Amino acid sequence: MIHKSSLLLFIYTILSISFLNANDYLQDNCLLDNQKKDIGCSVASILEEHSQTFQIREEKPTNTTSNKKLELNITTTLRSIKVKHQKEEIWIKRYAKNDEHTCPPFCIQPISINNIHSVGELEVLEFIKTLKEKRSKLLIDARNSTLYKISTIPGAINIPHTMLKDKSKYQKKILELLGATQQDSSWVFKRVPTLLIFGNSEEESQATQAIQNLLKLSYPHHKLRYYRGGVASWKRLGLTLY
Repeated sequence: MIHKSSLLLFIYTILSISFLNANDYLQDNCLLDNQKKDIGCSVASILEEHSQTFQIREEKPTNTTSNKKLELNITTTLRSIKVKHQKEEIWIKRYAKNDEHTCPPFCIQPISINNIHSVGELEVLEFIKTLKEKRSKLLIDARNSTLYKISTIPGAINIPHTMLKDKSKYQKKILELLGATQQDSSWVFKRVPTLLIFGNSEEESQATQAIQNLLKLSYPHHKLRYYRGGVASWKRLGLTLY
């Protein structure tokens, strides 16, 4: 019968020899890589190139359901972008959160719209601090009234972007309330307030459309501000909603 200590010594000897052989193998291949490619030794690359010799395996539970991600547009006109990263061509794509997550309507919005000044949360807070009864500044929630009633940024009034469209029956009344005057078929915006406009998130277009509608009517660029993050970003940072 083999003594327990002798058996352990035998196993230790075998493992030591295997380790030394593996180490020599790695060093030889690193030298070979250095000669061919003029690069440093990468254990990871050796493991990848010689997977039959060194194989790391992790058992995972079998999943019978399909886990394929649904790809969607980045914007209405952009699907993906190819870039070269570490000598490999990579396609930058966007994947849906669920079956209902599509573009449109959930397209990533630009950080700036027609050179309108974009702001972040700190700038929005400063804007709110300066809101006065004189109506020289207004914080505008461009989402629909249902979302506005659920929650909004304190101090905001609701002007849904759909009310600013050309064929909207509310457009004229909204512009008059903002202080614009109509001359023939055009509008004059001499005494209108500065508007800081936001929507639901950076992947929804309520604020974008509201600003584009106002610019189409010739609302002054310098009297418009754009908060791209919207209610979702405000909430994500833990700021108060009403």
